[in-house]
Amino acid sequence: MEHQSQLIVRVPPKFVVQPKDQDAIYGKAVILNCSAEGYPVPTIQWEYSKGAGVPQFKPIALNSGFRIEVLVNGSLLIKHVLEEDSGFYLCRVSNDVGADVSKSMYLNVKIPAMITSYPNTTLATQGEEKKMSCTAHGEKPIMVRWEKEERIINPETSRYVVSVKEVGDEVISTLQIMPTLREDSGFFSCHAINSFGEDRGIIQLTVQEPPDPPEVEIREVKDRTIALRWTMGFDGNSPITGFDIESKNKSASWDTAQKTKDVSPQLNQATIIDLHPSSTYNIRMFAKNLIGKSEASNELTITTDEAAPDGPPQDVQLEALSSQSIRVTWRPPKKHLQNGAIRGYQVGYREYSSGGNYQFSVISVETTGDNAESLVLDNLKKFTQYGVVVQASNSAGTGPSSTEVAATTLEDVPSRPPENVQAVATSPEVISLSWLTPPKDALNGNLLGFRVIYWANLPDGELGDIRNVTTSKPSLELDGLEKYTNYSIQVLAFTRAGDGVRSEQIYTRTKEDVPGPPAGVKAAAASNSVVFVSWLPPLKVNGIIRKYTVFCSNPHPTVSSEFEAAPDVFFYRIPNLSRNRQYSIWVVAVTAAGRGNGSEIITVKPIAEAPARILTFNRTVTTPWMRDIVLPCKAVGDPSPTIKWLKEINGTPAPVVIDSRRSVHGNGSLVIRTVKAEDSGNYTCVASNSFGSDKIVLNLQVQVPPDQPRLTVTKTTTTSITLSWIPGDNGGSSIRGYILQYSEDNSEQWGNFAISPSERSYRLENLKCGTWYKFTLTAQNAVGPGRISEIIEAKTHGKEPQYSKEQELFTSINATRVKLNLNGWNNGGCPITSFTLEYRAVDSPTWTTAQRTSLTKSYILYDLQEATWYELQMKVSNSAGYAEKRIKFATLSYDGSTIAPLVKAPNVSEDTSGGGEGLKMMVTISCVLVGIIVISIGLLVLRRRRREQRLKRLRDAKSLAEMLMSKNTRPTEPINKQQQTLRMHIDIPRAQLLIEERDTMETVDDRSTVLLTDNDFGETQKQKSSTVTHTVHYQSLSQATGPLVDVSDARPGTIPLMVEQNILRLVGNWHGCTPEGAVCSRLSRYSPTGNTSTAMLRTMKTQGLHPSHAAFVGQ
Repeated sequence: MEHQSQLIVRVPPKFVVQPKDQDAIYGKAVILNCSAEGYPVPTIQWEYSKGAGVPQFKPIALNSGFRIEVLVNGSLLIKHVLEEDSGFYLCRVSNDVGADVSKSMYLNVKIPAMITSYPNTTLATQGEEKKMSCTAHGEKPIMVRWEKEERIINPETSRYVVSVKEVGDEVISTLQIMPTLREDSGFFSCHAINSFGEDRGIIQLTVQEPPDPPEVEIREVKDRTIALRWTMGFDGNSPITGFDIESKNKSASWDTAQKTKDVSPQLNQATIIDLHPSSTYNIRMFAKNLIGKSEASNELTITTDEAAPDGPPQDVQLEALSSQSIRVTWRPPKKHLQNGAIRGYQVGYREYSSGGNYQFSVISVETTGDNAESLVLDNLKKFTQYGVVVQASNSAGTGPSSTEVAATTLEDVPSRPPENVQAVATSPEVISLSWLTPPKDALNGNLLGFRVIYWANLPDGELGDIRNVTTSKPSLELDGLEKYTNYSIQVLAFTRAGDGVRSEQIYTRTKEDVPGPPAGVKAAAASNSVVFVSWLPPLKVNGIIRKYTVFCSNPHPTVSSEFEAAPDVFFYRIPNLSRNRQYSIWVVAVTAAGRGNGSEIITVKPIAEAPARILTFNRTVTTPWMRDIVLPCKAVGDPSPTIKWLKEINGTPAPVVIDSRRSVHGNGSLVIRTVKAEDSGNYTCVASNSFGSDKIVLNLQVQVPPDQPRLTVTKTTTTSITLSWIPGDNGGSSIRGYILQYSEDNSEQWGNFAISPSERSYRLENLKCGTWYKFTLTAQNAVGPGRISEIIEAKTHGKEPQYSKEQELFTSINATRVKLNLNGWNNGGCPITSFTLEYRAVDSPTWTTAQRTSLTKSYILYDLQEATWYELQMKVSNSAGYAEKRIKFATLSYDGSTIAPLVKAPNVSEDTSGGGEGLKMMVTISCVLVGIIVISIGLLVLRRRRREQRLKRLRDAKSLAEMLMSKNTRPTEPINKQQQTLRMHIDIPRAQLLIEERDTMETVDDRSTVLLTDNDFGETQKQKSSTVTHTVHYQSLSQATGPLVDVSDARPGTIPLMVEQNILRLVGNWHGCTPEGAVCSRLSRYSPTGNTSTAMLRTMKTQGLHPSHAAFVGQ
């Protein structure tokens, strides 16, 4: 059996570490060591007795700000030692076993050097003595050192003296400065140092003095004021109390200066007023503070600006030049009212009427410097009264307006036709017309009356005489007209200036009436019982022929027989007549209105052995070219007669050559296929048998397209061009109208207008101002369109914008802003259409575009960089072109000063290069070699370009030929295959180009012939229908068809040289006005409006070849 028990041994306390005397430094931490052991664990308590006398211990308060605490091992920690912590400390140890043990120690607190007194800031007056002191405390010895902004002050310096004295426990150090200067202002520090630490006191010394003068600059100069701006300099470390401004005339002394005192120190700008324009002044300033007054500032010499004129221009007069222009003349204002050099004038104009615009339109004009100035106002309203005022301007602005004067533009022709033209046929010879007068604003003058233009569209397709009649009323009856005839009618209004725009053609047919007698009657015996009768239609059909009635009587006037014939039949066979009996025969035409008058009465006897007689009449036969024509020759007799055809050649009849184009039918008619102009002439048909002969003469007239008109320019304005022309030969058929084509000089697009055949001039309106235009005119007749006229060129008035050399572009420049004067832009007589303004710093690649869409008098560039060079470019455009202006400028510095000019690339000095002569020689040789290479390359390029141009000309010729061939419309009559070959002949300065289109390839055995494939012309598309060979024959110059005309120089008012009549023929069907007068079709099939045709025209023109040099020939 076991038994356990616990034995506890109690041990009295004893020190493990005993406290002992030690030193502590003010402001630092210190640990007073004390530790003990025993059982139970002893507790440790600390007690304190202040001072070095007999200790009187008291418990230490450990919770006073936690500055003092007992550590785990019993030691005492003082975190921040104070001077009053010096004294005795007692460490007491106890654990209730035996007696307590204790041990005392002495803590000696050492004080580091400390600055206890010094001024934070202090003031001094420049030039006077100044003393600054600081007091130090701490364990001695203490050393005091002075510094100024981290630099130790040398006491031996002549202006600085340092003195030290001890007062009790403190040390007082004094820094003496004599005299004080501006640079003494700043931070001084006194440093106290002993063995236990150091301290520093910082003193700010401010040395006060009179201020520096302000830096004055010009903010703005006007005619009677100068605005100043200044930058304050050093204020002398004393607040500015005010400024004094002095100004004087340059020639006066400062004693007589105008003084403005005590300007508020809060201001940095001021304006001097009541100055004289264009005078030079000196200006200076002073600044003031409590210490005194500054020296005078920089002296400015400034000339005030010119003032706007105080008087208006003199003797303003107006003269109407045309229906849309007025000349304004005036003299400058009186000299003493000009207030400077007159640089230009502002001319304002407006409609001078109660309903007109009250706002003036203004045009800026540069001065010519003469005593008389003038300006032409264009693009005005026609026959309108305008009021005009004029103002003079100089660099300062614009003066007062002159008294408004008025003038009226000249009359012009009406710009619109009469409206709602109505025509009604009231009888076979009368048409009644009515219309509405054009609006008043379109009359352009005092209406004098109306003109009615009319002409007959004859049954044979020709046009009757063009007539006109005038009236003062909006209605008219046309009488004495042809019966049952389709009339084309146009109406226009006219003023003193002439005829206005014609109305669209209207078509009205007079009423039907009984026809006139047949124009001729023939009768001939075909046998002893048969007579043939022939007749001609009435000269006055007066309607639609319904039938013809043939009367036969024996004796006359008793009608024994009456026969009817169809309206398109002009022959009749009367059988069963009595031999050798005389018959009277006549013919009557019948319309819906009734039977007309009878023809002349002829007599005839049926006989055997009848001599040959021709029933066809002598007459003129008219036909368009390229058609098949039949010349009739109906003959009778017993026996049947034989027919022979003769043609008059050089006045002598000769037998007609029978070939592939000419043949005689069994009925005696002569057939000519694909008739040509040379087929025209007198053809004689001779009929003969055993008992007699007869003959008739038929005059064949082949109608061809009309010759080219002679086109000229008669008048130009800013928006219109008036053309007139003289018609060429009409080709044997009345001119049915004209096609006017026009295009801008650099445009590929052509416009066209159909023009009435009665007109000889035309005005194109609404054209672009200051623009060159090209014009051609083509006449057309029943055959089709004729030759295109020479291309002429004309330019509307006006030119591209310009900037006046007399105008300064920059009105004002400062550090961040530039004001531009845009009054210098002259529109050249054409309205400005666009305005672009860009700028950039010269070292920047990026342009900044100003937010501007229209041109105004001025513009300001904001937010620029200070003291920077800029590049400015402006582009101003109108319809005539554009102008650019580029300039460089520099912003000012903030102090108003200018900056250095742009640095140019330095030139290499001859003195800095060794062997200069050798270098020159090398450069010379190099330049020669480079020149030879460049010339060689240029020759090769030129040769290649010539070759390309030659091929391009061939290409263009082919394109034009293909275009014309593709648009050509052939007649519907059957033509054999050999006659379908098309040949295009074009005159070129060095060769004649003949392009043939054939159905099959043919070998051409001719050394002067070159076969060109489509590839040679730059074309790869294959022909779809048949193989086409383009055969180009080059012939010598001696074989050229005639002189060629280059009209590239043609300008308004010139008449290009005429070329030979047979050079251009465009073949095709021309559809003119229909007989019923429904519509007139326009020529469009050969208008040069496509890229191919336009390029062709341009190429032919630039190569000295005009489109009118082409000839289209049918084979």
